[in-house]
Amino acid sequence: MIRLIAVLPILISVLAAPGATAQVSATPKTFTGIHRSERGNSRPETVTVTDGKSFIQLTVEEYRIGGYRPAYEKLPTRIIRRLPVRAPAPADLD
Repeated sequence: MIRLIAVLPILISVLAAPGATAQVSATPKTFTGIHRSERGNSRPETVTVTDGKSFIQLTVEEYRIGGYRPAYEKLPTRIIRRLPVRAPAPADLD
């Protein structure tokens, strides 16, 4: 039982390491922007960048400061809207 408790954190850190490495090594030379996402409900806009193998979402400020290409204004926009959940009509409950 003790071995399982000791192995579990090591396993989690090994599995999480590739994603963490990609976050740190995302440079404008290897990553390019593919689209920007317009969010509603006061969520910040994000930009998705890729190196052809993995995808990372950055804030607009991180994208502009990092000097990624193409320019933010030239990226296609993906609009995300959530429809409100409606309660079923009384006739539907029968």
